[in-house]
Amino acid sequence: MPDVVIIGGGLSGLTAAWELEQQGVPYTLIEVKGRLGGSIISESRDGFVVDGGPFIIYQGQDWPWTASLGLDDALLEIGQLPDGNRLVAFKTGTQTLVDALAAQLKTGRIMPRMSVSTLGTVDDQFAVCLENGMVIQAAALIVAAPARYAERMFYTFQPKISEILLGFHYDTITRISLGYPEDAISLPIEPPPDAGFAFGRWTTSPDRVPPGHVLVQVGLRYPLNRTTPAAIIAELQKDLGWPDTPVVTRVDYWPESHCLNPHHHDHEAVIDSIHALLPAGVALIGSDYASLRVEDRIRQAQTAAQEIAAWLKR
Repeated sequence: MPDVVIIGGGLSGLTAAWELEQQGVPYTLIEVKGRLGGSIISESRDGFVVDGGPFIIYQGQDWPWTASLGLDDALLEIGQLPDGNRLVAFKTGTQTLVDALAAQLKTGRIMPRMSVSTLGTVDDQFAVCLENGMVIQAAALIVAAPARYAERMFYTFQPKISEILLGFHYDTITRISLGYPEDAISLPIEPPPDAGFAFGRWTTSPDRVPPGHVLVQVGLRYPLNRTTPAAIIAELQKDLGWPDTPVVTRVDYWPESHCLNPHHHDHEAVIDSIHALLPAGVALIGSDYASLRVEDRIRQAQTAAQEIAAWLKR
């Protein structure tokens, strides 16, 4: 029997692969980039642990999967929310999570730098057509790609799904990370009266910064392709009254990084309509189709993989 094919090697795709691994279901994971993890990437530099993607994570409940991944001691608490839930970060960067997931994948086939063009069926099997002309047969499909990419995959396979996905819209976020001596800037951040300021977060945890320093990550709705990293840092420093002498800097531009549709009042009904159109043996997962919370995305991917495994045993 052909493998289950997972399209997308970000958090959702890796979690689905991990679940299939535990269930003993053969799988192939296809990822367009040369590395796994999607927008989740971290680096250590000059004593700072800096994230290019999400930095501080909402934790609405205990995460039962941390023990299975060897991550019981990997988290640090950033703050408590009024509802009692926590804001946490990984001591060695958010990439710790996707690296731990990837390390669990022992039996599957990983295909990096491969781009999927279309999906279809051949001889009562699913077919995945790659842009290099290669066709992979699949026993089932788990599409863990954003709507803006999944739309064209479904275009000839399930046109009605493609049409719905065309209605998804995105925010572009430039993430700017700056490390300073703690006494060099004033906190909390007082954002300028500008709709382009998306968020500002920081930590002084010794797990993430050298003693006496602070790491700040600011999100701006300003396309980096209209400026340069140096210019956008300078503008931010000017707006916030910060010195132009940070110890460490990092700028990451994520075009169409934040899907706006989950904030729409009818999003749940839209997702239900997509699920009703999906053929048996096909799942669509990812933050575009569920909550942005890590715990919800992991639960969604695990559930999808479990349902696919059960469907294969029918």
